[in-house]
Amino acid sequence: MAASAPGCAQWNRQPEEPSRLPPARMSPDAVILELAFVRMPVADRTSYDDLWNEADEQHFPPELRKELAANGFRIGIVGQQLPTALRAALDAAAAETDERAEDIETSDVEVSRSQRRLQCRTGRRAKIVVSKTRPSLAFLAQEEGYVRGQVLDSAQCLLALKPYPQADGRVRLDLTPEIEHGAMQTKWASDEGTMMQRVGRDRLVLDRLRCVATLPAGQVLVLSTTPDVKGLGEHFFSETAAGRVERTLLLVRVAQTQWDELFAPGQISAPLATPGE
Repeated sequence: MAASAPGCAQWNRQPEEPSRLPPARMSPDAVILELAFVRMPVADRTSYDDLWNEADEQHFPPELRKELAANGFRIGIVGQQLPTALRAALDAAAAETDERAEDIETSDVEVSRSQRRLQCRTGRRAKIVVSKTRPSLAFLAQEEGYVRGQVLDSAQCLLALKPYPQADGRVRLDLTPEIEHGAMQTKWASDEGTMMQRVGRDRLVLDRLRCVATLPAGQVLVLSTTPDVKGLGEHFFSETAAGRVERTLLLVRVAQTQWDELFAPGQISAPLATPGE
């Protein structure tokens, strides 16, 4: 399960016949990420506890962890040697990797549970769909000690991801929970100084739950629910299947980056923005 070589980590990839085509050229600011979804019965607290006992949650500020926990989320980082419980869950959910390019304005209606590789550009928003579209989504969110209720029609939970390669070969991942809702609309948007028409839905951006982690190649970011499934975390990372409630774990691993101080000594990383910027 661990990466066979730095910068070239892969999930359970089956051996393939070497291609005779020339290798595809990556953009200098491109980042390759590997994504996997793992399901775990909510009743299986032993496997859940074993996983989080080996995860590093101290990578994130205490204030953020408190805010996440109040809304039902839990986040941590594990190394290339995955915990036994997580490795077993990955084996059970073995699927072929789906090669996809950056996905900015997709209208996906179902979450894909297959493992896949995602190619992103520096600072460009890619979205990871984590739930089905629900006709109506009612939830409670905690903000600064206050509980706020909201109901959204035709709602779907997702994570907005922005990668920022660092000069030392690591990648800073900016991950923000969002909820798309309502009907599809045509809107004008600015893209690198040009106004373009894009089709999309309204978005509720949960800036207060924005997570930032800087990872070297091979390390894995894990995002899921708190031990007791509740709040927004329940809508993002749980579902009922075959009569039992299952929690979902999202795994994000840095597979490859083109940035390296050895070859580009003058590179400067993007500044760390504050929530809302």
